Amino acid sequence: MASILKFPTNKKLYSDKFIKDIKPNAIGDFIRSQHPGLSVRAADAMALAIIYSTYLQLVFEEEGQEVPVDVIRKFEENDQDTFIWSHGKKTLH
Repeated sequence: MASILKFPTNKKLYSDKFIKDIKPNAIGDFIRSQHPGLSVRAADAMALAIIYSTYLQLVFEEEGQEVPVDVIRKFEENDQDTFIWSHGKKTLH
């Protein structure tokens, strides 16, 4: 008698596994051990920036696209006209 195996069609993407399994505190602790002059808060902020930057790259790779460099550059330059950080009552969030 033959068996029919069904393979899941909704394969979990590595980016999803990465973001679910990553431990920000462990990365923050590592950064702090490498740079003892940093505050815990600064090391944790760096850890989150690294984590989300990596996640962003993974998602774009999985979707076969490139990260829009112009948006990243505007963000890094704190372009207030693009992101509306504080124009009256309007904010990015």
